[in-house]
Amino acid sequence: MNTEWEAAWSAAAHLYRHLLSGGEPQTMFTPLLLDPGEDAYSDLPLTYSRFYGMNVEYQQTTGLFLGSPLFMAAGYAATAVGNSMARNRAAAQAAPQWREHCLARTVVTNVRTRCLVNGQWIGFDHGAMVEFTADLPNAACVMTFNGVEPLCLNGIGAPWLAVLLSYFLHGRERLGVLPHLHPLQQIGFK
Repeated sequence: MNTEWEAAWSAAAHLYRHLLSGGEPQTMFTPLLLDPGEDAYSDLPLTYSRFYGMNVEYQQTTGLFLGSPLFMAAGYAATAVGNSMARNRAAAQAAPQWREHCLARTVVTNVRTRCLVNGQWIGFDHGAMVEFTADLPNAACVMTFNGVEPLCLNGIGAPWLAVLLSYFLHGRERLGVLPHLHPLQQIGFK
């Protein structure tokens, strides 16, 4: 593990222990306009992606082949193979999958997570979240909401973010029993 990742894991473990022992996360200034009672706690560059399927069109080709029966059969067979490949490629592109991968400035408050994607701020209210999980070894946080596509945030700051979001979503009393945070219990400090 390189020193950047070691520092990120150490920061996540430090926040985890700090919160478990009764500490509070530290607020920070953000130029974003916040609602009354809303405080900012992090401003991280993370990779943003959303999970959804889509409609994909493909072009089907036809051909008229004149000549010997063998030439005509080969032409129609090649056309059928090409159409089948185009159909399969379109089906693979249309299947639900993680899309929109881009680097996003991510500001987390006690109320929502905001991501700056392609010059626009997108807000994800924590109250609308129905599931939150994290894959710390792969540095990913996944959030599922009512009515919108799931959100994945990953990158070097994701383990720290997982601790912060777990605190806001589950409370201090559940931090120690959340399976996705167990890898942090093994980390020592230098």
